[in-house]
Amino acid sequence: MPDHKLKRVLGLPTVTFIAIGTTIGGGVFIFTGIVFKITGAGLPLAYSLAVIPVFISMLPLAMLGSAIPTVGGNYRYPSRMVSPGLAFVGIWVYALAAFFGQIPLYAIGCAKYAQTIFPSLPSEGFAIGLVTLFFVINLIGVKPAAQIQGVLVLILIAALFYYAFSGFTAATSIRFTNIMDKGWGNLLIGTALLTFTYFGSNAIIEMGGEIVNPGKTIPRAFAISFPVVAIIYIAVAITTVANLPAGEMKHYDEPLIETSRIILSKNGTVFFIIGGAILALTTTLNAMFLVGTRSILIIIEDELLPKQFGRIHSRFGTPWILLLFIWIFSVAGILSGLSLQTLASYAALGGLVIFLPTMLAALRFPSLYPEQYRKADFKLKGFWLWACPVVGILMVLFFGLVIMIDLKTPVNIGCFLFFIASGILFYQWRKRNLKKRGIDLARKVVEKEKWIE
Repeated sequence: MPDHKLKRVLGLPTVTFIAIGTTIGGGVFIFTGIVFKITGAGLPLAYSLAVIPVFISMLPLAMLGSAIPTVGGNYRYPSRMVSPGLAFVGIWVYALAAFFGQIPLYAIGCAKYAQTIFPSLPSEGFAIGLVTLFFVINLIGVKPAAQIQGVLVLILIAALFYYAFSGFTAATSIRFTNIMDKGWGNLLIGTALLTFTYFGSNAIIEMGGEIVNPGKTIPRAFAISFPVVAIIYIAVAITTVANLPAGEMKHYDEPLIETSRIILSKNGTVFFIIGGAILALTTTLNAMFLVGTRSILIIIEDELLPKQFGRIHSRFGTPWILLLFIWIFSVAGILSGLSLQTLASYAALGGLVIFLPTMLAALRFPSLYPEQYRKADFKLKGFWLWACPVVGILMVLFFGLVIMIDLKTPVNIGCFLFFIASGILFYQWRKRNLKKRGIDLARKVVEKEKWIE
């Protein structure tokens, strides 16, 4: 589907809200407790260090989005600059992991947090209802979905700041007297794990064709969202360490909820659970519906998937068939009975897989498209032109290995390898099928002039 069929309606505020909303997800609630046990009082320092490699690796994406804004950038950039097969497999694995893993994970997570207030709430029914709600919102159109995202993110930020700064008044500084008591090794492990909590803002390059003045808006959204997220995370970490002894962590699954009960009133705790934990998950759910179809639309345009999958609703102007597929896979994931840990591992691996081809594209971009590189409002130069993508590639390979090892069982590891193998096999089958029809996929995909606005 050509980009011009999707209207440019998203300005800097909404794009920034999308970037923040896709970044502040369940990670801050899940990983804070895990890393607190590893680093102790060094948790705020670990959050501070973790943002550095992620921000560096996002700069190449900002450059690509500024120079050649397009719909479905996570597929389009690597397919045109590196390999259509590599790009397709990346999106294939991401889609399986996100629609069947991450969306169900966050929907069920919302239900479990809601049960702390409403214990009799049915988790599966609530999760399916939540997924259905965001399906309908995004079916109506991208602008209402983005506006709702903005409101949700504002409430989420307010709840997290409320938690953080309420805790400052009750904090005891003695717990920060030795932030390295767990050692440098543990600090590095904790920092490595926390990088996952900063992923998500790369979703905005999926929407370049719908962003007003994308050459300036995309890098500015990155520049605004990362400091905001980092400040929130560090403030939350300081409050958690200052008010909840590390020695008591083994008794708690959700340390932020336990800390909120210590430092906040009963009503304040309810606001934090709903406006913080639940909205952190729902903003990511909404954003996944909002951007999850964009790369697949370009894959359909390249004829790697049937064209009818990309049909646009005549009234709302949204890809309703793809949204319906996301809803079906998500409901299936909710009802699958898979453990939350398995869903989380697959979701994280899918997010890493989609990242790697885009880093490779950033390395090749200046030589393949010198004119677009020269005219870009934001571009990397000299040392940073290759150093930033290399940092991203190394980060993806390292954390991908860590998560694969953490899957532990051959069955769990084999399932994810099947995701990859099935994508490779489907691509090869489709490529041969198109060749029989006289379509040279490689030539079709790399034609430069037909995809640059």
